[in-house]
Amino acid sequence: MSWNKLDGKIQANSTIPLDAQTCRDYGVTLPPTFPFNKVQFTCQALAMLSSLNSYDTDMVVKEILQIYAHPNGQSVTKHSRNPLRRLWRNKYPFRNYHYLIDFELVNGNILIQDIYFDTQLYGSKAPFSAERTMLYEVKRKSPAKYDKAKTEDDIRTLTRAWDDNPRPVPNVRTAHAAVNGMQNELTKASWLMGTHLDAAYSSDGIEAYTLFHNPTDEVKLDLVECIFDKKKGRKSHNAEHLAAILAQNNQQRKQVKWVAHSQGAIIFCAALEVYRLKYGKPLTTQQLAIHGSGANLERLKRAASYAGLHVNSIRNNPYDLVPNLAGRNDLSKSSLARSLRFKTLVFGNDPAASPHTLPFLGLKTYAEQLRMLGYRDKAKEVNRFLRTLPKGDPRL
Repeated sequence: MSWNKLDGKIQANSTIPLDAQTCRDYGVTLPPTFPFNKVQFTCQALAMLSSLNSYDTDMVVKEILQIYAHPNGQSVTKHSRNPLRRLWRNKYPFRNYHYLIDFELVNGNILIQDIYFDTQLYGSKAPFSAERTMLYEVKRKSPAKYDKAKTEDDIRTLTRAWDDNPRPVPNVRTAHAAVNGMQNELTKASWLMGTHLDAAYSSDGIEAYTLFHNPTDEVKLDLVECIFDKKKGRKSHNAEHLAAILAQNNQQRKQVKWVAHSQGAIIFCAALEVYRLKYGKPLTTQQLAIHGSGANLERLKRAASYAGLHVNSIRNNPYDLVPNLAGRNDLSKSSLARSLRFKTLVFGNDPAASPHTLPFLGLKTYAEQLRMLGYRDKAKEVNRFLRTLPKGDPRL
């Protein structure tokens, strides 16, 4: 992290005296009650703090205030033991954040030496519920893409097309970014969202993207989180975090192309509603593609319009119960019947056969995909349906 923006004459370990005015000069927001006379920062730590988005900053400041209150306390990296905290999704479910604060006591004062990722907390975890909501930069490993119906071997190759050990980053540094859906642990989210970005922006030649990782808390709590973000009022900590990232991108005039899949669309919709109330400035440098939307599209498009965000494409398979039923985008009797007949594929273990997991490339491709994988009866049903659609229908 560079400290040139602060003062070219000082060194990384130089101590920076802070007050409300110097905080504004350095682009750091600290609460008025912050104990400036007792807590000091090195230039390195302050530069790192100034690079964070507002959500990360607030969480790190809470950690610093906890250190100030209990400078000799032990580090705690566990979930909260209060089960209601896991259900009330605007509450952060861990006792500490994923940034590690390096500090020492100097003459009775606390000197923050550095702020960086805690290597114990980022990356894949067992159980998956121990994974953290954070940004990862995911790099491509092979040119494999989902651009037509694939064999089982091709699908296995697809799951290895993106780095399964992505690097945590404090902000979006790529031209593309994604928000994954429910029941996606980090390894699955990494390859799957790269696949969705390839489909959404097929001509961009994507070599790396930023994943806003929405960790899974298993199906029941993931559903609670979805319901939480759909209601009016307070949103999940995921939505608050994403809103801050959108604001930081906008402030820095970054051109970012997003894709949101499944629950990711719910989180993105909630984040846009938070953004409108908290930040407000039009998101003219960012755009969004929506895949398998768990959110109601009219609500999501309205939230995007209010925030000034361009929605450039929507891909929902007519046989996918997530956008049809969960998102309440098509509640017709025919849609209900189609969705229920294919529900076992949505909840099954074959991502290529599911109408929800991989990007929707059209009904012709989906029918061929099912045929190649041996689901011949399902393929015939899709072919019968597509023959009823008018020529030029976008679902073909």
